[in-house]
Amino acid sequence: MSRNSTGRGGGRHKSGRHSHSTTGRSPRHGTGHRTSTAEASPLAGKLVELDIDSLALGGAGVGRMPEIIDGVEDFTGAGMAVFVAGALPGSHVRARLTQVHRRHAEAVVGEVLTPSPEAVTPFCPHFGVCGGCSLQHLAPESQLAWKQRQILDALKRIGKVEPKTVLPPVAAPMSQRFRNKMEFAFQGAGDGLRLGLYEAGAGGRVFDLATCPIFPEAGEQIVHAVRAACRQAGLTAYDRARREGLLRHLVLRHSVHQDALLAQLITAPATEAQGRAVQVMGQELLERFPRLTGFAHSERGRADGLSQAERTRLTLGSPTLIETLEDVRYAISADAFFQTCTKGAEALYAALRELADLAPTDTVYDLYCGGGGIALFLAGAAGRVLGLEQNASAIADAEANAALGGIENCRFVRADLSGREAIPTRLPVGFDKPDAAVVDPPREGLDAGLVEWLMEKPLPRLLYVSCNPATLARDAGLLSGTYELAAVRAVDLFPHTAHAECLALFTPLAT
Repeated sequence: MSRNSTGRGGGRHKSGRHSHSTTGRSPRHGTGHRTSTAEASPLAGKLVELDIDSLALGGAGVGRMPEIIDGVEDFTGAGMAVFVAGALPGSHVRARLTQVHRRHAEAVVGEVLTPSPEAVTPFCPHFGVCGGCSLQHLAPESQLAWKQRQILDALKRIGKVEPKTVLPPVAAPMSQRFRNKMEFAFQGAGDGLRLGLYEAGAGGRVFDLATCPIFPEAGEQIVHAVRAACRQAGLTAYDRARREGLLRHLVLRHSVHQDALLAQLITAPATEAQGRAVQVMGQELLERFPRLTGFAHSERGRADGLSQAERTRLTLGSPTLIETLEDVRYAISADAFFQTCTKGAEALYAALRELADLAPTDTVYDLYCGGGGIALFLAGAAGRVLGLEQNASAIADAEANAALGGIENCRFVRADLSGREAIPTRLPVGFDKPDAAVVDPPREGLDAGLVEWLMEKPLPRLLYVSCNPATLARDAGLLSGTYELAAVRAVDLFPHTAHAECLALFTPLAT
């Protein structure tokens, strides 16, 4: 099986649409606070003391600019919001201003003067260096509470809507060893070759990974072995600026169901000698690590930072892992998209099924169905499910996963889901009048054409799976002339990160 095995589709198969960066790159503090191109402010570099009273989308703490700043005359920015990376609500910090815009400023913590009552001790030794897991110093229950608050605030502020019901949030089933996929980056050459994640705020520098407590421990051992083997073989990391070098990413996947791993080494196009060196390394890894059941050598020629293969040069061992969500089976290849927290995805889909409240005779649309993850999961509760998706390879994956599980009441059709005719006029027999639809769009939200279609033909139930509260809020506002926001539910799919997942139920307005 190839791409997008259970996740969402879309035109470009953005595999990150429901997963935070596994290379450690940190998001900015949130939508609506873009970096200004104005000249540097004289306030940049100044130290200010701030009380942090909230947490913004993106994970930055929010304080208010003081009335007086030492060494600055005629200061007029008192009271404007300051987004402080690394600061937690309830703390009092001394922060260094990094950028000052017309209506807000950005800063980093210089010193915590009074700790937040919600703070905890991070469990990873790389915390503070690594750009991932930026909220690991915030208590898990507080992480979830703030994510729910951010979702509700975005709906009210951006969409001008408030849900009729706010359901209890769904906590992450696991707080450690929960990820089933990690993308590690290479940098350097010789004995200085590094394999790990990106440092926070270091301009793209990779640090050597010693441990990663959110991924199975066996994966750490493979990282160490690959680093040593690449150094011994004299292989160098790919330099995008110079377009030189070989090694780009090591992608590791783990199946909870099988307790097995799959490794993918992504390189620049390799010479015959380099290809042989990678093949020898792959064979040695399979022999050394019994739980590693497959190894793929893939290539990417474009000078970008994406960890997505353009072609697979070599496959050793099994090309796929088998994973299950409840009793639904999925085949996952090296290039496939699968929700990166297996137990979290199971909890998310179960909460979605509960919110949908399907009858055994219901017809359901799964829009942006990708490889059929939601469609196949809901199939047991519905009469029939139709998945619509633009990417042809994702449709093939969905059909293969349906066959793998013997699920016969799902159909999959390729559809653009954009433009005025978002839904094809020619659909399989029996699928013309859906009782419910699930939309799980990319971070950019729903296409305008699909919004128009949904408003012209109101459905009894519209369920929205969102990985971006800002675009959910925008779409909720657009739909508010036709639908009521009946319920929302936050789901902590990615603990220790600023990502806020949400389920929303829309029902037609009473006429």
